[in-house]
Amino acid sequence: MKSLSVTKSLVLTGAGSAARLLSSFVSISVTARYLGPGDFGALMFMLTLATLLVVPANFGLSTYVLRTVAQATGNADAVVSDAMSARWLAMALSIPVFLVALLMLPAVVSRVLFGVLLLTMLAEGLSEFYISVLRARGHYGEDARLGMQTAWVYSIPVGLTAWATASIDAVAWAYCLSRLVMTVRSRQVLSHMGIHASWTSTRAAWARLRASTAYATDYAMTAMFGQIDGVVLNHHLGVVAVGVHQAGMKLFMAAAQIAPILANVFLPRVASAAINRPADLHTESFRLQLTFVLVGAMVGLTFSLGAPVLVGLAFGPQYGGLVELMPWFGLLFQVRFAAAAWGITLTARGQQSFRAAASVGHWILIIVLATVLIPTFAAQGWLMALVVGNAVLWMAYAGRVIGRSGGHQAGAAVVVVVALVMMLPQGYLLAR
Repeated sequence: MKSLSVTKSLVLTGAGSAARLLSSFVSISVTARYLGPGDFGALMFMLTLATLLVVPANFGLSTYVLRTVAQATGNADAVVSDAMSARWLAMALSIPVFLVALLMLPAVVSRVLFGVLLLTMLAEGLSEFYISVLRARGHYGEDARLGMQTAWVYSIPVGLTAWATASIDAVAWAYCLSRLVMTVRSRQVLSHMGIHASWTSTRAAWARLRASTAYATDYAMTAMFGQIDGVVLNHHLGVVAVGVHQAGMKLFMAAAQIAPILANVFLPRVASAAINRPADLHTESFRLQLTFVLVGAMVGLTFSLGAPVLVGLAFGPQYGGLVELMPWFGLLFQVRFAAAAWGITLTARGQQSFRAAASVGHWILIIVLATVLIPTFAAQGWLMALVVGNAVLWMAYAGRVIGRSGGHQAGAAVVVVVALVMMLPQGYLLAR
């Protein structure tokens, strides 16, 4: 694996992701404006269901590759082939679930349209897996170039289609075709870089799936974030509330693209240090955690202080109700980023099972809180439940790392205090 400085790795990986962030912001803005809160909410609701259904097909194998290839000594191609075989097997095993879901759809939802969105999310997940292989092997330059291509191929067709047709069906097809194009392109880049990945065997693929259940569970819990919102809010408040909330969540998720940039650089470094450079482990972990805290604070305060301008520019007056939700999105961003750094540290140290169990617990807490808060506070209630749930998850992750590291992780407690201090202005804005 190629070894680059943190700064150069971040710049190369960030260039492609920044392009995706900007183009995604523009395309979602155009789509939300021309479809309106109702139709946009309906599209996001179906896309949410499709995303949740393809979670088992992804199985957390991108994270497995990022960690394991960084620790591999001469057998990286074998690791990639093993993971890729498991990935294809997981997709094949998911087909019966897709068919049942299509048959159970309510009459108001088009089966053809929903099938298109299922194919869309399968293609996007496969493309992300290929890109994770590039990053794990240290090909950050190729990752950046591919990110630039992905940005335009994903966003321009969707935005132009929404502008020209204002049709849910047409936008869904644009989503699908753009993702299929980039899946093929990502695979071509892997071949061009000489990364050899071949089918191993059904037995080996099944063994890898069984050994990766902790990664799959944690991935599933992470994937629910930003997706299950549509199901919950549609049930309690209706499709228009879904449209307004998902507009805010798309801003949130666009900014959250910073997290994969940081994770894809720091996870291999921390994982490698854990095995090959124990003396550097605590320095790498501290750098990871502090970076996430500072980035989370900057973005969170931008959401709160710039809410009227952001919402007005991005979505227009139809989404005026989103302005009062943005400070909650800002606080959620800070809490989630603080938790993410500790989660990455756990993964790098081989404690994925604890991370998965904690993720399950925090979602149970969120759902329980939501049943109490949504009837009283509407869409704000869901965001309150997410903030509390992610704060508990953050403390669980941090407690595990500090408890297992003892005095060697003294700097970790400092990061927790810094994170809390950085959140004080956000709390003040909400309390006004």
